[in-house]
Amino acid sequence: MIKAILTIDDMPQENTIPIIDYLLGIGIKPLFFAIGEFVEQKPEPVIYALQKGLIVGNHTYSHANLAECTLEEGLSEIRKCDEVLDRIYEKAGVERKVKVFRYPYLACGGENNKAYTDCLRELGYKKLDDTGVIAPGYIGNGWKFENGTNCSFDCQEYLLREGSDMTMEKILSNIDAAFGKEEQSKGQEHIILIHSHDLTDEREPLYYKTIVERMLKYKTEFKEPSFIDFWNLS
Repeated sequence: MIKAILTIDDMPQENTIPIIDYLLGIGIKPLFFAIGEFVEQKPEPVIYALQKGLIVGNHTYSHANLAECTLEEGLSEIRKCDEVLDRIYEKAGVERKVKVFRYPYLACGGENNKAYTDCLRELGYKKLDDTGVIAPGYIGNGWKFENGTNCSFDCQEYLLREGSDMTMEKILSNIDAAFGKEEQSKGQEHIILIHSHDLTDEREPLYYKTIVERMLKYKTEFKEPSFIDFWNLS
């Protein structure tokens, strides 16, 4: 049996509340990562998530690639989204007990990585607990020791767009290959990445339900997120 934590990027969108209702209805507590300017434009789904007991993390203010922008721009992206989240937690009447961050595009800051680590530490951020993740690619990329919350299984459903050759059949086949292996019953854990995207819902209605149900077919046990201090890792 695979244990997994479901993480969802790019909220809030119109389909965020339906995603929350579906997942909580089957006992899954996802971890969300929000884009700051989207929160300012559409605060209601974020307030809804927080009041349902979910954690909403920092995905920068404008979904900037921090491996490509200047350090000054990158630090501003992190801090500005952090301030937006402080305000939305306060508006929701919910204490912000955990701060967690994910790099857009999973691009971990490039040459400015250490400076971003220092910034996140200063702001009191933690990392999603990945001590049970043993996927070779995850370990090989050094994500065990990375300051952002990465993933060990990217569903890639965001590629379900006009002009792309990605299909739901390919996504489900990838799930079958990763979750259907006999050796997965030996304690593998995954951090799963999907997105809250209205465009994906237009092309493939209820895509998130199709993906989660395929994982549940293999008796995947979805865990509630827990967190660790990433700067103490070695």
